[in-house]
Amino acid sequence: MSMKILLAEDEEDLQLIFKMVLEDENHTVTVVNNGYEALEQLANDTFDLLLIDVMMPQMDGLELCERIQEHPVWRQIPILLLTAKPKSSLSLKDLPPMVRGLIEKPFNVFQLIDEVRAILAST
Repeated sequence: MSMKILLAEDEEDLQLIFKMVLEDENHTVTVVNNGYEALEQLANDTFDLLLIDVMMPQMDGLELCERIQEHPVWRQIPILLLTAKPKSSLSLKDLPPMVRGLIEKPFNVFQLIDEVRAILAST
């Protein structure tokens, strides 16, 4: 089964890598550069999973998560956060419940695939 994934990531190289890896797993990936573009996509389309970079220009990933949590439909969509910060600086217990995991950059392709598969299996 495939998912529609929204990727909010500002680094072009990482956009291409994430997109390639996820499309190889038969997922459809829409890429945006920041939180505002992500909100616009969410308003116009439906997604099964959100991959959100914590550090983006204009609106960071944590603010984007707060905005998503305020929306009754969007807050049901699982989120994987992408972070260049050490995991110890972000705790899942301090994040909204729709955040299902943290992937550290530079990331391990197999961890990304495992996390996405786990979310797919739980839906």
